[in-house]
Amino acid sequence: KAMTSRKRQKRGQKHDRQSVPDVVGSWGFLLSLAFLILTIWPLLHLFLMNEIKEAQYRVDAIRNNITRIQQSIIEIDSEIARLSRADRIKYIAVHQLGMVDSQPTVDVIEVE
Repeated sequence: KAMTSRKRQKRGQKHDRQSVPDVVGSWGFLLSLAFLILTIWPLLHLFLMNEIKEAQYRVDAIRNNITRIQQSIIEIDSEIARLSRADRIKYIAVHQLGMVDSQPTVDVIEVE
């Protein structure tokens, strides 16, 4: 039988198309894939390492702030303890506020 030119074109197109396994198995595809992996992997690695270092700097800064705040808390607690001593309160009451240190009084209630 004689093939028409249209049938020959369709038949030729079927042979020109490559199936997915043929493309994936081709050397060109594999080399392109290897090239992409070898170029993207180091860039991705550098990006991630940079992000990790920046996060570590932020963590260190937060830890330093925590240490500084804890030291401030210790200093404030010692200042509160110093200011709330009974002898200091009595000194301020007598000398700065002019209060008088009186003797304790005894109140007697008569019951009939």
